[in-house]
Amino acid sequence: MIRVLKSMGAKLAMAAFVLMTGGQALAAGSLAIDTLQGEKYGFSFNHPASDQADQRAMRECGPDCAVVLRFGGECAAYAADQAKGSNAYGWGTGGTAGPTQQRAMSECRAKGGSSCKVRSWGCDANKVAAAAQEPALSGRGAAQDAATRERPSDRSAAPASIAMLGEWLVDYVSSTGYTANGTMRVSENLGGGRYRGMLVLGHTSQGQQKRVQQDVMVTVQGDTVTVNASNPVYLLGQGNYNADNYTLTIGSANLLRGQNSDAKGAGGAVVVSRK
Repeated sequence: MIRVLKSMGAKLAMAAFVLMTGGQALAAGSLAIDTLQGEKYGFSFNHPASDQADQRAMRECGPDCAVVLRFGGECAAYAADQAKGSNAYGWGTGGTAGPTQQRAMSECRAKGGSSCKVRSWGCDANKVAAAAQEPALSGRGAAQDAATRERPSDRSAAPASIAMLGEWLVDYVSSTGYTANGTMRVSENLGGGRYRGMLVLGHTSQGQQKRVQQDVMVTVQGDTVTVNASNPVYLLGQGNYNADNYTLTIGSANLLRGQNSDAKGAGGAVVVSRK
């Protein structure tokens, strides 16, 4: 299988790119798959540089994985055959979400997939608004939850519980393309699936960089993790900030995906991965 991945080099050289506008790179994304070609994968988008996108995709995919696609300034989708024992997969890139997913599905079927399904897709910040207006194959738009855009990293069932203590990376993108990134440190186990910690997020507002710290209570119930933040304090910059509230689904022992439901009602997709 490794030989097969290497043989893709010429194709990937054409597919892997970052568009430039006015000397600045548009948002970058990457797709990584394992040597079994699709059993495990990592998908990232809306990162400021391709190396950061690569790191995120590889972190989600895990060992024995390789980046097979880089994209920038557009949408990308990854489809894989869900039939047991099948390694058929496909990917696609394009200007809008629907046709991009169709390309991924077509490539998956062309490789013999009988039960192909779009497992992950995303558009950079400049494309999110357009993609949100366009029905996705899964029945949701890019402004919907992270379970649509970035599905669990393998086909096995999610664990019933998860060890939350430690440091986590947090990535958030709203339906309007607003993004925030930071860390969540879970430092205290209160018992009964409840934890206490701290969330620090950085974002840019009207050209100004800001960073906000919040207290968090984390609750684990089955395969659902809720993160309820409170007491937001600006570490950098100033303004009004609505405390974050995440409802997440366990994708693996190191990965959570879901939505933010703060008081402002901005919504948006959240991905939390172990640092």
